[in-house]
Amino acid sequence: MKNFYKLIIIGLCCLLAKAYASPTFVIKNIRVNGLQRIEVGTVFNYLPVKIGDALDDSKADEVTKKLYATGFFKDIRLESQGDTLIINLQERPVISELTITGDKTFDHDLLVKSLKDNGLSAGKIFDQSIIDQAVMSLKSEYYNRGLYSVVITPKVVSLVRNRVTVNISIDEGPPAKIAAIDFLGANAFSQGKLENQIFLTTGNWLSWWYKDNQYSSDKLSGDLETVRNFYLNQGYINFKINSVQVQLSPDKKSVYITVNMLEGDQYTIKNVKLSGDSKNVPLKELRELITVKSGQIVDQGAINKVSDNIKTKLGAYGYAFAAVNPVPEVDDKAKAVGYTFFIDTGKKIYVRKINITGNDITRDMVIRRELRQTENALYDSSQIQRSKDRLNLLGYFKNTDVSTTPVPGSNDQVDMNVKVEENNTGSINFGIGYAQGQGLLLNGSVSQTNLFGSGKSASINAATSLLNQSIGVSFTDPYALPNGTSLGYDVYDNGYSPNKSNISPYSTQTIGGRIRTGVPVSEFDKINFSLGFENNQISTYGSNVPLRFIQFINTYGNSVNAVPFSVSWVRNTTDSTLWPTTGALFNQVADASLPSVGAQYYRLNSQNTWFFPISTSFTWKTNAQVGFINPYGSSAAVPFYQSFYMGGINTVRGYYIGSMGPKDTDGSSLGGTRSIIFTNELMFPLPGIKDTKSVRLGVFFDSGALWGGNSFDLTPQQAFRASYGLGLNWISPLGPIKLSYGLPLFNKPTDQLEAFQFMLGSSF
Repeated sequence: MKNFYKLIIIGLCCLLAKAYASPTFVIKNIRVNGLQRIEVGTVFNYLPVKIGDALDDSKADEVTKKLYATGFFKDIRLESQGDTLIINLQERPVISELTITGDKTFDHDLLVKSLKDNGLSAGKIFDQSIIDQAVMSLKSEYYNRGLYSVVITPKVVSLVRNRVTVNISIDEGPPAKIAAIDFLGANAFSQGKLENQIFLTTGNWLSWWYKDNQYSSDKLSGDLETVRNFYLNQGYINFKINSVQVQLSPDKKSVYITVNMLEGDQYTIKNVKLSGDSKNVPLKELRELITVKSGQIVDQGAINKVSDNIKTKLGAYGYAFAAVNPVPEVDDKAKAVGYTFFIDTGKKIYVRKINITGNDITRDMVIRRELRQTENALYDSSQIQRSKDRLNLLGYFKNTDVSTTPVPGSNDQVDMNVKVEENNTGSINFGIGYAQGQGLLLNGSVSQTNLFGSGKSASINAATSLLNQSIGVSFTDPYALPNGTSLGYDVYDNGYSPNKSNISPYSTQTIGGRIRTGVPVSEFDKINFSLGFENNQISTYGSNVPLRFIQFINTYGNSVNAVPFSVSWVRNTTDSTLWPTTGALFNQVADASLPSVGAQYYRLNSQNTWFFPISTSFTWKTNAQVGFINPYGSSAAVPFYQSFYMGGINTVRGYYIGSMGPKDTDGSSLGGTRSIIFTNELMFPLPGIKDTKSVRLGVFFDSGALWGGNSFDLTPQQAFRASYGLGLNWISPLGPIKLSYGLPLFNKPTDQLEAFQFMLGSSF
């Protein structure tokens, strides 16, 4: 009986369910209610049904799901009235305005863009879940920066016409400072040694600038990798970091970092071998690249560099995808590791074509003429790198990326892709600075280094100081000829007033112009020529004008014309224009005043600078400069305003600018016709400074001698002076700054000494 009753109940339920289910009907009309901003047509575009379709429960569910999926609506109800489907909608409000206040740590524009990319911006549909997610993400980013006290308050205000404004108020609070960094398990190196390897610190006198005492998870991750590399480069091949604890004080103001690590034993190199088929690449050239030797402490960085150098050498022979794997063979008993560099050259690769993108202004040919890798030629990694270097030296681009992609359907061809991001090559610049002996430095210029995208440059510049005043116009075509021969023109008006700086009692005003050309003779060498015409107006001051000044003016007058001609050879193999660490810069200049116009003289000047890397932080710089100037023909003397002057922050430090060498009876400098300068400097980062690319210290020894061209018969030995001291170069936000403190050697009572010297806002 019980089963019988159950069957009756189930049957009644089925009948009732059938009676109350939405009836199926054919849609003859569709009506949409509740729309305020959204067009009816937009709703119809999303509907999975149309007039003439049969509507049942499954179709009704599909309509609801489709409309909810748009994100436009927060409530959807379906009704039927006869053969009409009625869709009642309640729209989500739209964000009329989004404001963010109190954000100081992050770039405001980037923060707004990030929120927009995540669906939170003016014009977007308001969704509380998106705001909640944005707040959580922002807090996470602030926590990563050590700002644990941050409070983020979103405020939503309803407006008419179903709109809202969203304001995200941020109170960043004070950053958490690092109170301690402990390395547990460190036995081979002291705590101080390890702390010197990393960026984060417990604070020093420059932490206000670098913020290196403020906790950041990203910076900590980078520091841990630095510590790991430090140990691997010191032979601790089994080194590992077991755990890292970061503890926050209850007041959220202090952070305590504890690094638990296992050093392991120190290993040396047992032997080094090459293996594999190098094909047409001479094994001798590859073996020369192996700089690690048996008996040395294992240096993972040096081993990786050997692998990279071998791959680069193979790439220069066309093996673009060569693999070089240093396989270690560890002898734990002897604490030694043998390395075998396995070489797999792969196939020779050819560059099919070169694609250039990103050059909206710069013409293709301006870029292509700098490329040393050519189309339909064997792949050469050295030529590709040189191509990139030459593009960077142009100064036209913020970024230059050179890559290769395989050609579909070919296993021995690649396309070379040159992607550039153009820089603003036109500029209007104004500068201000100060230099001892020169006073206030003012300069301004209007220049365009990439005129109409052609690679040509033009400029108008002016500068003034107590010692120098100048104005000039220049134009240069760096590729006047297809081989890279340049052609340029200059018109200038230069004033030189050593009388105002108490150097010598005269001044000159030189108006002239010249044409110049440069002929490249190799990737690193160039020969330059120039020919010009100029007029020199000479003025003398005071009653004690040197006799040779008077004699020259009596012979040639106060207005002297000249036709200067010069030829120079320049070779630059340094690795950087701003902070060289290796290579050399040679500049040999011969110039002369051509005969028949004014006073005739010739001058030779040789300046040679070498940079030797002592370590990753220390660089030795040696500079040797020799110059002499002589009259020729009927001239009895060199024009005194063409003489060499020495002393000051750019020659021999510790002596007043231009004060070295022969002096008149009243102590004014006469200049000289013979000049020797020899300087040595050990350059290194300023202790405590993390940014080694903007500031460097140097311990220097300067020496030099200036003599000749006067009646005092000063010998080189008598003219020799030297100094030693400390110098600093800083590319500051205010402009380049150069400081030095020099203590003179072999000085005489008549010398003008100046221990502290500086220059601000002028190139050095």
